[in-house]
Amino acid sequence: MDRKRRLYGRLLTLVSISAASAMCLCNCTAEKQEREKTEISVHFGNSHFLTKADAPDEDLIKDISLIIFNPHGEAEECIWMEGGNLSSCKVKLLRNVRYTFCACANFGRRIYADHIEELSELTCHLAYPDEYKEGIPMYAMEEITVDNDTEISLSLKRLMAKISLKMDRTRLSEDVTMVVRSARIGNCPRRMQVFAPSKVRNADDCFPVGFRHDEFGSAALNTNAGNGISREISLYMLENMQGRLDEDIFHDSGKVFDKNDLRRETCSYIELEIEYQSDSRYSADKCLIYRFYLGEDRNSLDVERNCHYHITVSPEDDGLSEDSWRVDKSGIADRTNPYFASYPSSYIRGDIGDKIHIWCEFSPSDTPFDVGAEYMEDDKAEGIYDYEIDEDGRGAVLTLTGPGRGLIYMEAGDPINDAALYIIEVNLP
Repeated sequence: MDRKRRLYGRLLTLVSISAASAMCLCNCTAEKQEREKTEISVHFGNSHFLTKADAPDEDLIKDISLIIFNPHGEAEECIWMEGGNLSSCKVKLLRNVRYTFCACANFGRRIYADHIEELSELTCHLAYPDEYKEGIPMYAMEEITVDNDTEISLSLKRLMAKISLKMDRTRLSEDVTMVVRSARIGNCPRRMQVFAPSKVRNADDCFPVGFRHDEFGSAALNTNAGNGISREISLYMLENMQGRLDEDIFHDSGKVFDKNDLRRETCSYIELEIEYQSDSRYSADKCLIYRFYLGEDRNSLDVERNCHYHITVSPEDDGLSEDSWRVDKSGIADRTNPYFASYPSSYIRGDIGDKIHIWCEFSPSDTPFDVGAEYMEDDKAEGIYDYEIDEDGRGAVLTLTGPGRGLIYMEAGDPINDAALYIIEVNLP
């Protein structure tokens, strides 16, 4: 009987050992499966702005640095890609581990960090104001747990803001003509922090002359898109988070700073150079200057990354009512002598279907004037454009119909004795 009990006890012990071994094996297998690596695909995407032919490719990606940090903040992977298709890459990571994925695009160099804290010091520099045309700098930082899914998407954000401008001339007096000759960003940042809010701290952080559209680039502001509102142009700049004004203002004219105020050198603004004509005054020695500080509202000075700001400039009456830093009238003179001016420019390029208004302003108003109808008839016969002469006989609206180069000559007689020559190119390389 004792022998049977001993055998039975040994049997139970063997069964217990086997069961324990099996459980240990299962636990080890589960742990191994939990810790083994899996290959994942990382995809890079960004939001889409409508891009016009004369604007930069806002979705262009020429290079990407991808750094993947483990839960301790240590760099596990550092991947550099340039050229070709940069929409995705593959990497092997541990399952069920939460990683931080950090990406920098269009920096023109490899970005590396041993620890995630080092990224707090990372800055983006532009060598010149419109360097973004080679690819707008972008970034991403996201925490993602790697599981059985093999697809991960990172949303790249642009480090620049897009500022789109229009002109509304409906409130101007009938005798006033305002033609924009250039538009630029004042106090345009040259550098910014990538993974933290960024602001200009002194004049050295800005370009002496910010990014600008000259006469050709700003021509859309002189083209009526309907109801007295012009077409749109866009400018781009790095983030500049300057906060809000100390006290709320209720009129745009209050958004100015004294000469000894540091914000005069650090807050970003738009400056428009405008050729001005009216029955009594005109821009003589230099253009009329319009300036205004940027921000998401009248009391804000923030220009935030990856944001699209829409601004409509709406001068009223004679357009000269304000006398301040915002409206510089030092180049405006009273009209005493005969004058002659042609608009929008002497050299015009367009596409089939575009409508282009060309015209002349002159004084005295009873000066003999030839609008150049014979030249227009010749170009119309060539199939370059159709035309309709203005009611006042001082200009015409051209509807571009076919490829080619046209020429129009408008001439004012005595006492002005001046003329305008227009060259119109349609769909030429």
